[in-house]
Amino acid sequence: MIKRLAAAISLTLVLFFSLPVFALNEPKIDAASALMIELRRGQVLYSKNPDEPLHISAASKLMTALIAIEKLDANAMVTASKEAVNAEGALLGLTVGEKYQAESLIYALMLNNANDATIALAEAVGGTVDDFVKMMNDYASSLNMINTVFANPTGIYNENQRTTASDLAILLRHALTTNSAFDTVFSSQAKPWFDEEKTIVLTNLNDMFWSYDGVDGGKVDYNDPKFQTVITTVTRGQQRLLCILLDSPPDSMYSDSMKLFDYGFSNFRRGILVSKGQTMDSKIIEGHEISLVVGNDVYYTYPVGENYILEFNIEPVEENFKLPIYKNTLLGTAKFTLVDGTVITVDLFPDREILPEMSEFDKIKKRIMEYKEIFYIVVGLAVIEIILLIIKLVKWIMRKSVKR
Repeated sequence: MIKRLAAAISLTLVLFFSLPVFALNEPKIDAASALMIELRRGQVLYSKNPDEPLHISAASKLMTALIAIEKLDANAMVTASKEAVNAEGALLGLTVGEKYQAESLIYALMLNNANDATIALAEAVGGTVDDFVKMMNDYASSLNMINTVFANPTGIYNENQRTTASDLAILLRHALTTNSAFDTVFSSQAKPWFDEEKTIVLTNLNDMFWSYDGVDGGKVDYNDPKFQTVITTVTRGQQRLLCILLDSPPDSMYSDSMKLFDYGFSNFRRGILVSKGQTMDSKIIEGHEISLVVGNDVYYTYPVGENYILEFNIEPVEENFKLPIYKNTLLGTAKFTLVDGTVITVDLFPDREILPEMSEFDKIKKRIMEYKEIFYIVVGLAVIEIILLIIKLVKWIMRKSVKR
């Protein structure tokens, strides 16, 4: 009863101090659309027109690279077709019929936006560019990128092609948190390109690598040089932030990126939402009071000086409220709704095991299983003794028969 009262008081305090009373001075930027998120959980730290549909060539390149990394072996050899060699925006000077390593083409696509490499990879994966575009749209649909339509792998202007900062954040968060090979390419500053005629160094076009501390990923692309896309990730301490600027003027795209990162790292912290073993509630199960505790430390990002929790509730799993209770029995979930709309669900488990009272037969069975080697020896000796008794009995009967 005391535990339940303490839990109720604790939850009341959480809700009272969780009211959204903070107000941050957000920076002003020139990009038409922008979004900054905390990468691990996807919490939004800054947004400007994040759902405005725009033609963003970088989206096509990023999706092409991700699919190619998933579908092709890094050492696979890709044959350059005439269509790839003659692609608008060709950079590498590929030779028709020549074979190139898939990994090298992926780096050329990501670091330097090489459209010849992009078409070669699309054909290697999809067979045809049209079939590959269908794969791109299917992938976007599977990630719930509801405002994205792809018309080609390179991002060359097409009036039907569009995406949003929100959808790009979904794609990049998925790629960077689930595919280490993609993260490696995205984090690369430079990569040598070798072929029979030349050796060049492919350098990442995102200048943030050389002008801002902690940059560990980036990409720059555009259709019109006056409207740039700049995507950057920065890690400091335990925080990794992703910043997306769309249709940004070239003279402010890096300074605006820095403004947003300064804003994010100055005003937000990553900390523990609930700790492993923390009691969140208690329940009476078949006469036993059981505390519901957190299984692991759970982290989140919050504004400095605020806990950022808007709403909290516990949903019990009542079908599991029966003996036996084990340490891994799920007894409930604690659901935290943050001010930015993020929902964090935390599984709750019992603080101890409670097993049903054993019958005498079960106790004997358990004792036997604890000492089964000795039990087998005793049984073996008993069987031998019974056999000897039977032999003696048979001999006695036979002697009686002979006397008669």
